[in-house]
Parts: sequence; structure tokens; C-alpha cells
Amino acid sequence: MSPFRDVYWNVPQWARILMYVSQAVGLAFLIARLYQRFRLWLKGRGGQLPFDHFGWRIARVFKHAVLQVRTARDRYAGIMHFLISFPMIALFVGMELPIIDNILYSRILSSRLLQGRFYPIYDSAVDLCSLAALIGILMALFRRNVQRPPQLSGGIRFNLSLSMLLALLVSGFLIQATKLAVAQPPWDIWSFASYSLGQGLLALGLGETALRSIHVVAWVTYFLSVGLLFGAFLDLPIKHLLFAPLNIFFAPFQTRGALAFIDLDKKGVEFGISKIGDFIPAQLMNSAACTECGRCQVACPATIAGTPLDPKQIILDIRTGLRRYGATMLNTPKSSWGDMPIVGALTPEEAIWACTTCWACVDECPVRIDHVGLIVEMRRELMKNEDAIPSSLLSAMRNVENGKDPWGNPKESRMDWARGLNVPLMADKKKADVLYWVGCAGAFDPASRQTARAMVKIFEAANIDYAVLGEEESCTCEWARRAGNEHLFQQMAYSNIALLDEYNFEALVTHCPHCYNTFKNEYPQFGGRYDVIHHSTYIAGLIKNGYLKLGKQKGRKTRARQITYHDPCYLGRYNGVYDDPRNVLKAVRGMNLVEMEHNRNRGLCCGGGGGQMWFETPQERPINKIRVEEALDVDAQLLCTACPFCSIELTSAASKPDLGEKIDIRDIAELVAEMLG
Repeated sequence: MSPFRDVYWNVPQWARILMYVSQAVGLAFLIARLYQRFRLWLKGRGGQLPFDHFGWRIARVFKHAVLQVRTARDRYAGIMHFLISFPMIALFVGMELPIIDNILYSRILSSRLLQGRFYPIYDSAVDLCSLAALIGILMALFRRNVQRPPQLSGGIRFNLSLSMLLALLVSGFLIQATKLAVAQPPWDIWSFASYSLGQGLLALGLGETALRSIHVVAWVTYFLSVGLLFGAFLDLPIKHLLFAPLNIFFAPFQTRGALAFIDLDKKGVEFGISKIGDFIPAQLMNSAACTECGRCQVACPATIAGTPLDPKQIILDIRTGLRRYGATMLNTPKSSWGDMPIVGALTPEEAIWACTTCWACVDECPVRIDHVGLIVEMRRELMKNEDAIPSSLLSAMRNVENGKDPWGNPKESRMDWARGLNVPLMADKKKADVLYWVGCAGAFDPASRQTARAMVKIFEAANIDYAVLGEEESCTCEWARRAGNEHLFQQMAYSNIALLDEYNFEALVTHCPHCYNTFKNEYPQFGGRYDVIHHSTYIAGLIKNGYLKLGKQKGRKTRARQITYHDPCYLGRYNGVYDDPRNVLKAVRGMNLVEMEHNRNRGLCCGGGGGQMWFETPQERPINKIRVEEALDVDAQLLCTACPFCSIELTSAASKPDLGEKIDIRDIAELVAEMLG
């Protein structure tokens, strides 16, 4: 006898009707609610979802939703999700195939899909997927009820979702096991798990009548559960099975490291977020896609430091806002909405100002939620009210407006860092191979001035044709843009681009990752396109190509010093530069490079990004101090970085008397310059 699927074996007519009705009603309810959900999202600013870069968006879905590359970073969670997601999707298709086979193939095409050689393979695949999903669900229950990582959202709804999936799997096994135990077809061994369960039921002494009764109960339970799952899907945490791929597809598609371009000259341009209607549809979708896994919380330096910021809560506040205001949004014209506030009412302003824009939350999020973009938009709205702006941050912005630098120093003092050095000016040369962008920190901060002087020594040792802008140089105001002052940023961007375009140079080199990111990723939005190189990459190239010959540090003994490297967020996570600084340090003799607990793409922020350099956020455990303590934990004598903001923050933490041990903070350029004699 050829293998085949007897779809309705032992299933009475009333159970068949119940199956069709429960699935039809549940599916109809799901479709209707999905329609309402999309209607609600499309009430957001702009009223449409993006479909640009369609091919790249599909590729992004494959990478993050199918391959789950970010979820896999956590080994336990990665295995657990893999065992649940793929098998459950396969099982959904597999369980619907018999119905399709009975309706389409049997009645319309007078044929069968589930028969012959294909059917035993199908049975084995179903059992394999069921076992995998069962293991995954048990792992999830263990994780939530025994391990209980603090970042995971709690509540009965998560266990309820897992229990519903578990009920589906168990009833599915019982349906097949009881049928095989009674019918005992020659191909029953192909359903290896169900066959084993059926044999176990027979060993318990269950007769045919009991097995048939169990089969009917399991059948009804299974399809009622499916119908209930359809109907309640949007209220259960497992809704991210649908919304995560959609969110990944519709997530903003822009250059990594760049905020979205705003045309301030466009009449009626809208920006800033305060009310629920200010979010664009893709941002409203974030609230449904969030898995509440807490990866953003674990990675967020502001959360670790004990500030009011919780990036996950930012997203959940949007969800709360949609629940609170959704009926009004759907049933009344936008002109009648009123305030419907989010910022201040749900999300505290203190949380918004606590963000360092380090991008750790965005980099960890498995569904590609852009927390930083949301927070910057909220800051842009707060920037419209001077009373909502931290006073010291406001002072730094006014300093730039008046004197082109946030410290408020006289323009004539911008070249004081170069006293005693014969540094060429672009205004005199007009042309150079390298334009060295010193930056405000390099010009005015005492420690960063040493980095700038070290770079001059490196350029001259390598016989590089270089020049600086000197007094013509102005702040890029990257920090102001992240703090929400788009007007000031664009004003300085257009001014700097006009100045740079007056001169002829092949490469723009800077030791500031914030300036580097701005030139490389954001100035192209305004027409400024340059070959931008961070000084760590430039120095690494000089060493590799033999332009720099490093000797030993003068006065140093031969015993190697323990050294560690702090990854600046705007160099590492934003631009993927991890190896070049380490290669430079490895080339420095007498140094033993060790890694801190948080390194590379999971490096911990220094606390100075996102405008934090210019105002203080109350912290239970200061971020910069946590970072210095990590360096001390690996017995480092020297903590190196490649960013002036990081140097300032880490030096401040290292100078605290309560730290105990002492550690030196240096830029990599300083170490290289010392090796040049």
C-alpha cells in the first residue's frame, strides 16, 4: 500500500465544522485587527511607509529576521529563538498542507499531495520540527521562570504565549500518535517521535476506544488553539513573529552614522517629537515590533549608570500612547486630536537628556529599532523651548554662535596649541596632500592639545605634505545636532563646507571621531564630500607602509607595560574602525595589549557623546568611572583611546581620589610620537 495522509481519520463531522469555523473566525479577526493597526500607524506624520531601496530592504530582512544575526549574539537566546521560530513557521505550513491537500488537490484536482514517497518524508519533517520547537519552548520557559534575566519583561502574558504554543505542539503529537497506535500503517516509523509516543500509550494499556477519544479531543484542542491564537495574536508577545520582519523592512534606510536629513529651507517642514502624532508610521510600528528582550537596556551606558533613561521603555511608551490615544486617532480628524503628549507625560525629559547617542541600543536591537533617532527627534522638540535645555548646554551653543567654539575661547587663540612648532596654514599654502582638522578639543583642551602636537610630529617624521586651517577652523557642532539643535548644526555645516571647498587637498585627517563621522557620513547630505581618514587609520597606514620607524620609549625599561584600548563609539560602532587603533598599539614596543570586558562593538561609552560633554546628567555610578574601573580590572597601567571626548571623560574619572589605583590616559598618537624620538 502506497503511503498517504488520511486527513480526517476518526474525525466526526462536527469536529471538522468546528475546525473550519474556528480557523476562519480567528483568521478574519486577525486580518481585521491588522487592518486597524496599519490604519493607526499611517496616522503618523507623513502618513506612509517607505519602500525605497527595496532590494536592500529585502536583504536586510533576510539577514536580521531569517538569519537572526543579532539574536544569535546571545548563545542561549539565539539557539532558543532558532528552535522556536523556524520550526513553528514550518509547522504552520505543515499543518495547513493536509487541509489544502483535501480541498484543492483531492476535490478540485482529483489528486493528492501527501502521498507516495513524499508523505513519509513530510511526516518525519513534521516530527523533527515539533521536537525542535518543543525544546525551544521549554528553554524559553526555563529562561523566564528559572534564570529570569532582569532585562526581560515579566508578566503572565509571556508564559501564556508559550503555554499556547506548547498546547499546540502536545496536541499535534497526540493527534498523530493516537492515529498511528490504532491504524498502525506500514510507514508509521517515519513519524519517529509520534510513533514512540503512540507505543508508549499502548504500553500504558490504553485500548482503541480510549485512543480514538484522545485523538478527537486532541484534534479539537489543536484547532481551537489555532483559532484562538489567530484571534489573540496581536495581544500576545509572539506578535513580533510578524511585526519584527515588517519593522526590519520599514526601518529607516540611511547612511550608518548619519541622522536623517532635514531640509530646513523647505516650507512647512516638520521635525521634532512631542505628541503621538509626531511619530512617523515606521516609528509607531516600533512599538509593536519590540520583543521586550532588554538587550538595549543591558547595552545602554546611561541605564547602567543609573540615569532615568531606559531605551526599552522609550519604545513601550509609544505603545502605551497608541493604546491611550488610538481610538481618537482612528475616529477623529487630526485637527481635533489635541495634545496627546508623549514627552513629559509618558517619557520624562530627564531620560531624553541622559542619552549619550552611543548607538549601543540600536546595534543590539534584533528588530532594528532606532532608539537614538527617536531620542534626537524628541530633543529637537525640546530645543524649541529654552527653558527645557540644560543651561550649560545652552551656553556651549551660544559660544559657538558667537565665537565658533563651544568653550568660548577667543578666535585668535585657536593656534595656541602649536606654539613652538612650525605648523603650515592652508591659507598660506592653498594646497596640501593632507588637511589636518585639529578640532575644538585639539585646539583648546590641554590633553587633546598634546594629541594635536603629536600628530604634527608624526606628519613631519613621515615627511607628509600637510596643513591646518588655524583660525579659520570652526566647530562641526556634531554634538549640537545630537542634542537637537539642527539649525546650529546646519549653519556650521554649510560654513565649514564653503571653507573646505576653497582649498585643494587629497585627504582630510582628524583625531576626533565625532568630526570624522560628521565629515564622512553627514556632510555629504549638504554637498560636502571628502576623503576622510581618522588619525588611527592614517597612522596605521604610515606604520604598515614603512613611513614611520618606531623605536623604544626613552627612559622606559624593557619590561612590557600592560595597556588596554577604549573603543570610541563614533569610531567603532558608528564606523566599524576597530583594528587600526589596535594595530597601532601592537606596533608600539614595550606594550602588552589586553582587552577590557566591554570591547569592540560591545564597547562601553565614555559618557561624553550626544552633547553630554557640555552638561551634567545625574548618575548613580558615573559612566566614565565604570569604564576606568574596567581598565583597572585587567591590571592595565595605561588606558589608551583615539578620541578627545573620551580622553577628557576618562581623565576626569581617573583623577578622582576615590578611585584607589592610578592609571594613565593617553591618545594613541602620543604613544607613537614618543617612539619617534
